Parts: sequence; C-alpha cells; structure tokens
Amino acid sequence: MTPEQFLLHLWQQNQGAISRTLLACEADPAARQDLKQDVFLALHQSVSRLQEAQNPRAYLFRIVHNVTVDHIARAQRFKWQPLEDDIHHVMLQECPSAEVDERQQNQQLMNAVRRLSPANRQVILLAMEDLDAPEIADILQVSHGAVRVRLNRAKIELMELMQHDR
Repeated sequence: MTPEQFLLHLWQQNQGAISRTLLACEADPAARQDLKQDVFLALHQSVSRLQEAQNPRAYLFRIVHNVTVDHIARAQRFKWQPLEDDIHHVMLQECPSAEVDERQQNQQLMNAVRRLSPANRQVILLAMEDLDAPEIADILQVSHGAVRVRLNRAKIELMELMQHDR
C-alpha cells in the first residue's frame, strides 16, 4: 500500500471521529473546515511515521490533539468573535419537536464540552471516541493513571457545566 493509499484509508476510517473532535473544539463551521484541512496536512506530512506507528489510530489522534491545541492557543491570542449564525435557528424551527429536543441536548453538550478546560476537553473528546485509557495516555503522552484522573475531573467539570446550563 502506498503512503497516499494508507493515509486515505486511515482518514476514511477516522473521519467521523476527527470531525466530532473538531466540532467540540470549534463552533464556527468555516474555521472548523480550515482546522480539518490543517489536520489533513499534518497527517500528510507525518504519513511515514503514521505507517511505522504501532497504533496508527492513536498516532493520528496525537496529531489531531496537537493541531487543535495549536488552534486553541492561537484563538486565545487573537480572541476571535464569531458572528451569530441565524440559519442554525431556522433549521431548529423546521424540525419536529423530538428532533429539536435531541439537537438542543447535543448542542448543550457541545457547548459544555467547548467550555471545559483544554486538558479536560481533550481527554473527554478522546474518551467519547471510544479510545481506552492506554490509547489516550499514548496520544497525550501522559501516564495511564494521569488519564484516569483527568477523565474523572473532566466528567465532574462537564456535569457541573451541564447542570449550570439548566
């Protein structure tokens, strides 16, 4: 398999997880698309290391983690203010009530995840993608115990944010 084929296969397998991770880090769709392109570029630049990695998926998420950390740091330096997107409100009004409730709950969860501290946000996003503690530890380059502690703290912080929003 050529490096390009390997990268394309890995991208296709993990595109949903990458998109969900980026959604939790960036609310603005245009900025999220730019971030997705940055991730793909970083993966392309690291394709040989990805192929050699014992766990390519964990290595992929390490790259996603690094790109999102850079993005968050850059955003905090510049303090961008996104414009309100009215289309989102129109879409919610056109949905049946059950779908609206589900969308609102998902939106509330994503808003709470975005407000988590960066360390807690990363660990909870990786856990939401069904990565186990050893994989998360490998991605974040911390110990397994540190992952368990961070995950517990992240869950507590997330529950507090969700209760505060009610």
